[in-house]
Amino acid sequence: MNEKGRRVRRQGLRGVRWVAGAFALWCLLPRPLHAGEEPVRVPTEAVRTIRQMAIQHNGRHKPFESFARETVKFITGSDRIEGEEPVVSVLSIIATPEAWQPRPLIAVPFRPLREAIGLSAKTTHVSYEELVTTKRLMKMLPAIVAKQQQDEKLTMLEQETMDLFERFVAFSALVEHRLELVPAPSAGDPSWRSIQRPEGYSSATQAEITTAWSAWIMALRDGPPEVINATTTQLTRLLVRLNPSAYPPQWRLRLEVFYHRFNPFWAARIFYAIAILGLLVALFTVKSQAAVGGLVAFGFAAAWHLVGILMRVVIGGRPPVSNFYETMLWLPFVGVVLAFVFERIYRANVFALAASILATVTLWLSDTVPLDASIAPVVAVLRSNLWLTIHVLTIVASYGALALAVILAHLYGILVLRRMKPAELEALDLFLYRAIQVGVVLLAGGIMLGAVWANASWGRYWGWDPKETWALITLLWFLASLHGRFAGWLKGVGFALTTIAGFFLLLMTYYGVSFYLVGLHSYAGGHAKPLPPLLIVYGIAEFLFMALVALTAARRQRPA
Repeated sequence: MNEKGRRVRRQGLRGVRWVAGAFALWCLLPRPLHAGEEPVRVPTEAVRTIRQMAIQHNGRHKPFESFARETVKFITGSDRIEGEEPVVSVLSIIATPEAWQPRPLIAVPFRPLREAIGLSAKTTHVSYEELVTTKRLMKMLPAIVAKQQQDEKLTMLEQETMDLFERFVAFSALVEHRLELVPAPSAGDPSWRSIQRPEGYSSATQAEITTAWSAWIMALRDGPPEVINATTTQLTRLLVRLNPSAYPPQWRLRLEVFYHRFNPFWAARIFYAIAILGLLVALFTVKSQAAVGGLVAFGFAAAWHLVGILMRVVIGGRPPVSNFYETMLWLPFVGVVLAFVFERIYRANVFALAASILATVTLWLSDTVPLDASIAPVVAVLRSNLWLTIHVLTIVASYGALALAVILAHLYGILVLRRMKPAELEALDLFLYRAIQVGVVLLAGGIMLGAVWANASWGRYWGWDPKETWALITLLWFLASLHGRFAGWLKGVGFALTTIAGFFLLLMTYYGVSFYLVGLHSYAGGHAKPLPPLLIVYGIAEFLFMALVALTAARRQRPA
């Protein structure tokens, strides 16, 4: 090819890249909301004020910031709509509902349900307008409601249908302005009023509330920034003035807003990842500088982790173990605390490395797995703070200790694959043994405390509930592992592989029972969700890893 041809080719490639880049940029830009409609632009000052405006939602008084984040995540399945701040998105839906109704925002994650309501298999979201127009969702509800009234178990499709209906209702509440923003008129009344129907107040006060709300909505739709700021201030001051004693303290609202904006667990995860890098370098290259850097990062990560947990405790007024998401915050923190203790005793960086891996993976999963991350009130059976603190914290702490042992077992297996000599692995074998001992003591204590709690709450010590049964199975497995090592039946690789195999039992106790079995400890009430693909991939990868380690160890023991 001559120079002219090469120059034309380069120009053509640049043109293709420019067109592709422009197309990609166009794909990332926010779409027009509706024909002839402009997106709502809320001034920064008004957004700051609205974030701290209190609302009653899901049985708790919370800042509008929390409400917006939870609502957007619940409806769409994502943290943001096209990268927009949740508060701004919710305000836009409230102010211009006609612009948002045609947009496919409501998540439909279950493929058979998409087909049932007339969507293509690849369409993951549906619009509010389409659900209202086609009425296919509404036609599916009567039969499901009838089964619920007769206490019949719902199929996975029926449960997903009800979940879609709940997302539809949540979007409807925004469109119809059914927001409980008005404090109760009397101190003894816990229920706040809808902004559209502030019942219990005088006619003049009701008119003042609705007028302030209408003026605010009109300002959001068409007003200049100064008008939006003024009407926002007027509305928020009016709501506080209605019943100051029923309004949450401003410091608590600010703290919760700060918690969401700062996200301490994200900062902790970053520092844990840095600690992993430094400690891995120190493990395989014996560089003390990398070890020091890793331990410093590990300390910073633990500090942010603790700050995040304490903030949730202050905001919720209870220990952070009332839902599955919060246990995923507490579980790795227990492993981190144990790592500090073991590092103090043995001066071995392997504990900090294992705890950093555990915390990084668990905190990443807590943001990736579709879980309810809201700070919700505890259910009736958990309202005893004493039992909640002693039993639940102990049982979840045992999961953290055993999970730390599982990470140590994986490190043992990796070193076996690197052809480390058995004598060089004796220290790690001891560390694994100590971690399991702590986990077994905590798990046994948690089970016994749970029996006492069960007698106080349900009138019996033991009822073979799925959670009780699987916790006992897990305990017996790890007890057998400890006994096998003590008696000399399990040594080195066998002990490590037995520990990894026990993690499947631990996973069933912690996750499987909670979401796939019916029982007193079930979060899903037996209405199981589809098995996560990530869990399937993990199971396959884990079995392959165990087989590879076992084969490697067997070859090394074979006579020359």
